[in-house]
Amino acid sequence: MNTKKILKTAGIAAFSFAPVAAVADEEPIKIGFAIAQSGWLANYDVSPFRAAVAKIDQINDNGGLLGRQIEYTVGDTKTEQERAAAVGAEMVSAGVDMLVVSCDYDFGAPAALAANSAGIISMSLCAADPKMGVQGVGPLTFTGNSAAQSEGIAIAEYAFEEMDLKTAYVLEDSTIEYNKSNCAGFRHAWKELAGEEGIIGEDSFRNEDPSIAAQITRIKSLEVAPDAIHLCSFTPGGASAVRQLRAAGIDTPILASTAMVDNYWLNAVPGLDNFYLPGFMSLYGDDPRPEMNEFLEVFKARWEAAPVSSYSVLGYTLIESWTRAVEKAETVESDAVLAVMNSFVDEPFTAGPTTFTDQLHVQTNRPWLIMEVENDSFKAVEVFRNTITPDMRLLFRVGQ
Repeated sequence: MNTKKILKTAGIAAFSFAPVAAVADEEPIKIGFAIAQSGWLANYDVSPFRAAVAKIDQINDNGGLLGRQIEYTVGDTKTEQERAAAVGAEMVSAGVDMLVVSCDYDFGAPAALAANSAGIISMSLCAADPKMGVQGVGPLTFTGNSAAQSEGIAIAEYAFEEMDLKTAYVLEDSTIEYNKSNCAGFRHAWKELAGEEGIIGEDSFRNEDPSIAAQITRIKSLEVAPDAIHLCSFTPGGASAVRQLRAAGIDTPILASTAMVDNYWLNAVPGLDNFYLPGFMSLYGDDPRPEMNEFLEVFKARWEAAPVSSYSVLGYTLIESWTRAVEKAETVESDAVLAVMNSFVDEPFTAGPTTFTDQLHVQTNRPWLIMEVENDSFKAVEVFRNTITPDMRLLFRVGQ
C-alpha cells in the first residue's frame, strides 16, 4: 500500500503502517498520526502532517533513525473529539513509538491522553494552548507550536512599538481554549504597554455565530474609536467577523491571531487591508530566512505542490525535535527521550529556536514573522521576537 492510498483509507479500515525498505533485520520505528483529515480542523492539520511526512522520508532516505526505518500510519479523527480518543487508543494499541495529534488542544487532547496513559510520547502538530503539555494532558505530551499567549503578546508589542497604536478593543471568539489564551496574552501585554486605559472595550462571540451585528453596534457607539481591534478567532468564523467589520465601515487596523494566517480565506473579504498577525513563515517567496525557503523546496519535492498553510513548518520541526532527542538518547524508549527533550534550550530547528523544560512543553518567545494583508494576499513584514514572556499564571490563565 503506498502513502497516498493510506491517506485515503486510514480511519475507515484497520490501521496498517506504510511499508519502507528494510534496513538489516531491525524492527521499524512506528509513528502514528491521529489527526483531522476532514472537518474544519483539516485546514490546520493536513499541511503540517504532509511536512512531517517529508521529514520522515528525508530521514529514511538517509539511512533511517538509529539505523531503523520509520513507518507511519494516519487515522482521520474527522474533527470529532470522541473519534480522536478512539483513533488515539487504537494507535497506542497498535504499538506506536510516538503519537502525533491534532493542531488544537480541545480536539487533540483526547488522543494525547491515550498515549500519556500508555507511557508513550505524543506531540501536537500545532496546538497553541499550553495545556497541551505537562499540566493539561501529562508529562509525555508536547506541542510543536508557541503558546497562544505569546501570539497575543507579540502582536500587542509590535502594534504598540512599531505601529504606534495606543488603544485597542478586544473581540474574543469564546469557542475554544486557544482563542481565550490568545486574548489573555494580548490583554496582559497591552495593559503593560499602554496601561489599563489602553483597552477601551471588550466583547465576545462564537465561531458559529452567523452575525456579530450587536458587537459591531457596540464598537461603533464608542465615544472614541479604538486604534486597533484585536480579534482572537479562527476560520471560518473569524473570516466572517472580519467581513462584517469591514462591511460596517470599520476600517480600524485588525490585529489577529495566528490561526487566521494563510490566503485560503481571503476571497471572503476582497480588498482587505490594515490586517496584521504574527505568523510562522511566508509561503510567498518573501520570507527573509533561508531555512524557510529550503523547507519549501523540500515540501514541494515530496508533494509536487507548495504547502497551503504556513503551519506546515511546525510539522516538519515536530519530527526534527523528536528524532533529535531519539538520536541523543540512542533509543525510542519514552523516559530517555523525554529527558533529552526536556533539556532542549534554543535548539536550532527549522521553525525556530526550541526550548522545553520538565514543566513547559510549549514555546514562549520563539521569533514570529509579522504578516500583513495587501493586494488580497499576505506578505512578510519583518521577523519580531516578543520581549514580554508569559509566566505560568498567564499561560494557564490563573485568576483571569
